Amino acid sequence: MTSLFSKLLQPFRRLSSNPIGFESPITDEVPLGLGSHSLHRPQPWGCWEICQIDASGLLRVLGWTRGEVVVPELSVDGVAMPLLNQYRTYRPDVARQTQVPFSGITFEYQLPYNVTLTEIQLRVAGDRLWQAQGTLTLTAPAYEGLLSCDNVLGRQQIYGEGLPSPVVSEVVMALVEPLPTPILDFGCGMGALLGALRSRDRQAYGIEIDRPAIRQQLRPDIADCVTLYDGSFPLPYDDGQFASVVSIEVIEHIPNYRRVLEELARVSREQAVFTVPNIDAIPLCFPQQVVPWHLLEATHVNFFNPSSFQKLLLEYFSEVELLQIHPVTVNGTQFHTSVAAICRK
Repeated sequence: MTSLFSKLLQPFRRLSSNPIGFESPITDEVPLGLGSHSLHRPQPWGCWEICQIDASGLLRVLGWTRGEVVVPELSVDGVAMPLLNQYRTYRPDVARQTQVPFSGITFEYQLPYNVTLTEIQLRVAGDRLWQAQGTLTLTAPAYEGLLSCDNVLGRQQIYGEGLPSPVVSEVVMALVEPLPTPILDFGCGMGALLGALRSRDRQAYGIEIDRPAIRQQLRPDIADCVTLYDGSFPLPYDDGQFASVVSIEVIEHIPNYRRVLEELARVSREQAVFTVPNIDAIPLCFPQQVVPWHLLEATHVNFFNPSSFQKLLLEYFSEVELLQIHPVTVNGTQFHTSVAAICRK
């Protein structure tokens, strides 16, 4: 038992020949796509079981082994991909055959982003293990560098600050477009929402803190409608100057959030719409042992759930109607990434 376990801890080997051999050649091609693809290739040393293609761009080859195993070779459209990670996993389901609890094997590769892939092929010691053809385009995920970085990172490199969003979701437009005009977008970023509103003949204006990232990213078509300022209060507007105000994913970034709400209530005559990240996501996702990536944003200093958000807003508005937006499902658990509020004076 001890000697076999020691053998399993040895590095996986690349062999130039095929002493283990496949029981039969692979001839069938499968459609190229995300998800798990069955291999079911028993070997004298164990078994190749699954090839997984994850939306993050990781391709994993999984199986189990009684001893040594040949490292698969991956090619994408004829170009060899380097092995990213290899590791063992706990497999009590096959421990009776292997006599070792950590007999699971996984090999990981990083697929290319933002190009159309048409063929993926796995080979082991010259023989084809699996091949898929079709079309697949992968988008780089948030924090993409964490998949392949081989340096130890500090907190400041993980809990980062992203650029303002260049797009507006359909649900945010549905919340904001019906508001009476003129509309003030507080924390308008590069002007994505402002541009979308004005393209639909909605009278809208924006205000944002003057900083290099905003000046570099601000859309030129709406620049004349944006006030860049130093972030101080009061805001440079008269009482009730706007029929409505909106603030989309902004309040969580501002330490003096009560002063902001006081000002936005002052400059609005009728309505306001706010959205913030929903901290409910953490306990809801606890059974899945995951945390939504957006909550890692370094500049988040205030955290709201629906109850606390509504209670706060009722101090400044007479009516507050809550909504939850952007639903996500993780292994059967559903949560909403943001809580929204429609407020009336």
